[in-house]
Amino acid sequence: MGETVVITGMAWLDFSAHLRVRRNGGASSLEPLSSLSLNYRVADPATRLCRGHRPFRTAMPWADCDNAPLPDGRTCDRCAASDATFASQLHHAHTRGRAELDRAVLEHLDKANELYLAVFRDGSIKVGTSTAPRLQTRLTEQGAWMARVVATASDGFAVRSIEDRVTATLGLQQSVSMSRKIRGLVHPVPDAQLDRELDIWTGRVHELVDSGGDDRLTSVSVPWLAPNSRTVPTRLLAYPRDPASGAHALDFVDAVGRAVICRQPDGGDHFVLDAQKLYGFELDVGTHTPDELTIQDSLF
Repeated sequence: MGETVVITGMAWLDFSAHLRVRRNGGASSLEPLSSLSLNYRVADPATRLCRGHRPFRTAMPWADCDNAPLPDGRTCDRCAASDATFASQLHHAHTRGRAELDRAVLEHLDKANELYLAVFRDGSIKVGTSTAPRLQTRLTEQGAWMARVVATASDGFAVRSIEDRVTATLGLQQSVSMSRKIRGLVHPVPDAQLDRELDIWTGRVHELVDSGGDDRLTSVSVPWLAPNSRTVPTRLLAYPRDPASGAHALDFVDAVGRAVICRQPDGGDHFVLDAQKLYGFELDVGTHTPDELTIQDSLF
């Protein structure tokens, strides 16, 4: 007898990728990605569940949810509202008075923060911020290939102000699309070129920081490299089918951020797919004959 599996998220523990999995309707738990193999079929029409949310006012790591998600999303309206409240307050905190902010947001922003530049394998560069203890995990979660810490800040208000100035003055984006991240894994820019680009942009950001006269900020240059950069397969193909439709047999191998690397049990090719495409779909796990994969020449 098969089982029902719902993947609701992803997390990195000690720089090892884990998927958040619910089995047979029970509570979710984090399972090591590299030990997970799934032979599954998705019904037509597919059954979808809200993926839940991460509470920010309690110590509970995750709140499961059995509601149906919004038609255009992966969470129900209640979980979506909870996620949006913290994210919105945090992102715009430096433009508001302290009295307007939630206590949990204030506690986060009163910590020392760091400004970083992250580069992805397609050559895209973004500017971002993180508290110092979470920086390496945050870069890993985002799927950065290389990065530089370019400034330290005494608090989160200062670091978000300089982040916005970098975007407004230098034109550096604050996010990179998942499609570009996956494209870079399939067709990577050489590491030496990525490193040169980081050198150039680090210099430009330092000029902006040093000319701003904000004594809460200090220019630094600290390099970072993805922990699994030397073990990721050198040849990756974009997974050519929708993983949330039909039948599939996948052995999960590794991940770069949310980009999951997998292969078929009897195949040698390594594929990459966006884990989010699976979130919330009810997977009927058992013994299924996977649908045939057609690999286009453009993917090589």
